[in-house]
Amino acid sequence: MTLWITLRNLRVRGWATFLTLLAVALATATALVVPLVSKQVERGAADAAQVFDLLITAKGSPTQAVLSSLFYLDVPIGNMPYAVYQKLASDQRTLRAVPLGFGDNYRSLPVVGTSTRFFEQRLKPDLPPYFRVQSGRLFGKPFEVVVGASAARQVGLKLGDTFRSAHGLEEHAGAETEEHDAQYTVVGLLAATGGPVDRAIVTDIQSLWQIHGQLTPESRGVTAVLYTASSLGDLYSVASQTNASPGAQAVFPGQVFAGVRSFVLQGQAAYAALSVLVLLLAALTTWLSVYAASLDRARSVALLRALGAGRATVFGVVLLETALTVALGLVLGVGLSYLVSALGGELLGSRLGFSLPAPILDWALLGRVAALFPLGVLAALPPAVGAARSSAAAQL
Repeated sequence: MTLWITLRNLRVRGWATFLTLLAVALATATALVVPLVSKQVERGAADAAQVFDLLITAKGSPTQAVLSSLFYLDVPIGNMPYAVYQKLASDQRTLRAVPLGFGDNYRSLPVVGTSTRFFEQRLKPDLPPYFRVQSGRLFGKPFEVVVGASAARQVGLKLGDTFRSAHGLEEHAGAETEEHDAQYTVVGLLAATGGPVDRAIVTDIQSLWQIHGQLTPESRGVTAVLYTASSLGDLYSVASQTNASPGAQAVFPGQVFAGVRSFVLQGQAAYAALSVLVLLLAALTTWLSVYAASLDRARSVALLRALGAGRATVFGVVLLETALTVALGLVLGVGLSYLVSALGGELLGSRLGFSLPAPILDWALLGRVAALFPLGVLAALPPAVGAARSSAAAQL
């Protein structure tokens, strides 16, 4: 009986019920979206860079080194002498040293100069190469390129196409493009990995040296080296030795992610405090809605009392109305936050250059918004008590 009366009252006051639902849902979504998207970016970045053991660049910011050399999202620190790469490549502790060179773009897609050893990298020694040619073949000489999956879709490149690269890391709208004379030929298309290489154009590093007039070993530069050692001990030994040298630094991507993560967590803590205020505002909105509804329901409560309903029944109806409204608002808010995070993650991933995994709602996040339920029920106590104590004779 109490449930039937409650559902009928909610339907009769449809507009007020909708506004309360909307307030609770928006508060819930606000409390969840930023943490969900932050965790998506964190997991997506870690997944995209896990194939790289050690990054060696010129001295500078480790974060800038990772963002520029692994994600193509920042300006490179600068070039190292070619001799640095030669020394690493010939070191007996080295399993694989892969040079990287930057400086050109094609329609804002980065042209990455490297060697064919770039395509030997694996997540684990017993797994197949991480980067795989889906159609065509790897470049075999300068000015042949393989194109990442999303890059090929973005600019419509296909096997056999030719193009000229431009100086700089991206095109600028309205600016005159400074194209190089040499033409590149597409000889391969890469399978999608979900990582930054999907939006890159990869060529022999000698292409960049020739285009920029670096024809002798002394004039050549290397922006970064992707380094893999024969053993874990050798990896730390090379890293320590490199950091002690004047011309280069060794960066562990995992350590950079850990530092960025701590910074993100600080921002999330501040956002968590803001989300608590939003939840309190939603609780206040719920209270106002319940209070306004109590004024509207005065005659219906009096009618219930006149028909023999006890104070406990009236009290239960008012409390159950609020509980159902808040609970439904929480469910809608969780669904809305998941939808916004999924769509936002897809858009953000396309801008960052790597795929973001689907958002994950864990118990810690759900517990944060679940606190709104008792707040909403508590807000309904005064109107519920008032309705239960009201006199039927005064309203009829």
